[in-house]
Amino acid sequence: MGKFTNKTVDGAKRLFALLVVLILLFSFLAHMFATNFGRVKIEQINIDARGALLDGELYYPVGTSDESSLPAVIVTHGAGCTHKGMNSYCIELARRGFVVFAFSANGSGISEFPKRDEIGAGEQDYNARNTPGGLHDALEFVRTLKFVDQTRVGMMGHSQGSRRTSYAASLDVGYYTLNDILINVLYEEFGQKFTEDEITQDAVALAEERLNEAQLAHFNDIRAEKTAHFDTRLKAALVVGGDAPQVSPMQTVVVGGFEVRRNAQVNLGLIIGDYDSYIGYPAAETTLESWHSDETVTAETWYAIDDVAATGEQLGGFTQISITDNEALHAAIEGRAARVVCFNPEQHATNQISVRSVTDAVKYFEQTLAYNNGELLADGAQPINASSTIFFAHEVLNGLAMICMALMLVPLMVMLLSLRTFAQVKVVGAETKTSFDKKKYWLFGGLMVVIGFAVILMTNRIFNPFLPYFEILPLFFNWWVVFMYLGFMGLVAVAFLAIFYVQDKKSGRPVNFGLKASGKSVLRSLFLSICMIAAAYISLDVIRYLFGEDYRFWNNVFGVMKVEYWWVALKFAVVIFLPQLAINVLTNYTVRTDIPEWKDTLFTVVFSTAGVWLCCMLNVIMLHSGGAALCNWNSAFALVLMLPLTTYLSRKLYKLTGSVWTGTILITFLISWATVSSIGYNTYIGQSVWSTFFYT
Repeated sequence: MGKFTNKTVDGAKRLFALLVVLILLFSFLAHMFATNFGRVKIEQINIDARGALLDGELYYPVGTSDESSLPAVIVTHGAGCTHKGMNSYCIELARRGFVVFAFSANGSGISEFPKRDEIGAGEQDYNARNTPGGLHDALEFVRTLKFVDQTRVGMMGHSQGSRRTSYAASLDVGYYTLNDILINVLYEEFGQKFTEDEITQDAVALAEERLNEAQLAHFNDIRAEKTAHFDTRLKAALVVGGDAPQVSPMQTVVVGGFEVRRNAQVNLGLIIGDYDSYIGYPAAETTLESWHSDETVTAETWYAIDDVAATGEQLGGFTQISITDNEALHAAIEGRAARVVCFNPEQHATNQISVRSVTDAVKYFEQTLAYNNGELLADGAQPINASSTIFFAHEVLNGLAMICMALMLVPLMVMLLSLRTFAQVKVVGAETKTSFDKKKYWLFGGLMVVIGFAVILMTNRIFNPFLPYFEILPLFFNWWVVFMYLGFMGLVAVAFLAIFYVQDKKSGRPVNFGLKASGKSVLRSLFLSICMIAAAYISLDVIRYLFGEDYRFWNNVFGVMKVEYWWVALKFAVVIFLPQLAINVLTNYTVRTDIPEWKDTLFTVVFSTAGVWLCCMLNVIMLHSGGAALCNWNSAFALVLMLPLTTYLSRKLYKLTGSVWTGTILITFLISWATVSSIGYNTYIGQSVWSTFFYT
């Protein structure tokens, strides 16, 4: 291992090369799992949606042609995410033979806002919570694919994506049954009058009874057109971590001149975490009406609803019955009248990487689209068990590649510092810093664990999705978690540094905050940090080009950005720079030189992050043991991995340069990159000359 070290330039070169190889290896292996070991093709897709870019990925089996007829599922993500956050669902559906189109909603990732979205909302009236957000546009794109069976198309979305799913589904299918549509044809086109009882009767039989031969022929032509259109509307909608605000409540429509109540004409499934705010869905008044139930809807149970008879019949357990042996379920699905809601022991954010929720999603689409590794109703069908999943290996491998990318920056720094251009960044004599007092070191470490716990607890109790919004930072509200945590910890750092300053002045210990540097040196640190960020981004481009992968583990993301988004990242960097500077000064004021460097680094990382880890674990344990949550943790999971990575970089870069400037600037850029590339916009941001000038 002596050959791979940051202590010499040659050792750093070898270590850098090793980490680059590991990035490529982990990304290659991740892609193997994503493509089901070469059996699934994944294409990056950029489509035009009414003048705006919609970015996504299309999955389909290798060997697919225009003679194929495969079911398809469109997948959309939640707020503060991009389509890559739904990899788990895409991988498992695709490996079972589904065509899958996952896309980033308007304003998320590199997808743009059109002048008007699918429901006509634009700059003046855009509401991120009440729009299809490009999902219906994505559905229309899938309708252009010749290898997709247009009678078997589904869509699903998580969190805010569940709202997009609800809006897009209702927009596509409407609330009229096929018989309602044909009754209205007779009423409006042929002037037929009906009683309230007659509008529930078979429209075809009524036409044959009432129309003459010429009229009947014309009616049958219209009927064929209406039937073809109805049959190619969305067949199945799956809401994950939501309550289907448009699909589930019934709507009033006019049939044959009479007002009636109808559900959206689509099969509907819901998957909700036991510790989610949507837990009350089965007992909600709108749910009981739309499911035609007098009592709380039974979870994990298929229902068949009948709007005309106003009945909801339980057909059997979600995993116990199948269209292969249950005619009633098959009939309900073909009639777009099937309903099911599933609950799993998880939080809202963990829906994204939950084996149970992914399993339920696979089972839902297996039944509603009659497919799993082949036609489900075909003789000799061999479906892949819904609980047989491989997506988590893909997630872990992406995460390992991300960690290697962060570690790669240290040997890269060693190599760059050896160049004359960056030689002045290193502060001469910093390595002679006096060791921090041993007893005070352990006391400080213990206090930092307690304070870290208290700060993340307070941050998550303050945070909610409706904190103040500023146009200068048009990101979804998730960014507040990062800012509040760093802000509070920055204040803590200033307080500790003031105490240490007074104590060390009295004791005669030299005070070195690591801030001593000339203006030129700080500018060179800035330039050095930009070079390192550029290297990290180039490595991202390489693994995207070769394997279509990015740097991520769950909510920790270093993703692709449009050129103009770096301006947003720069503004975010300005906001967090000062608290990050204070944190870095404190982190590196407590250096101990009387123990091996690796131990000092390890203890520093543990002290800085153990409080957050502990709060997260206690939150999960309390929820799973039937207790109440300590705080709302949904938007804070990223800190569990981001904090140790940034703390490690802070200490290592301080050791290399003798000052906190380079580490602070680099970490600030990294956090800004991760935040902007993963969160997306909260408000409407129209296209401009600046945003359209650069090639995406």
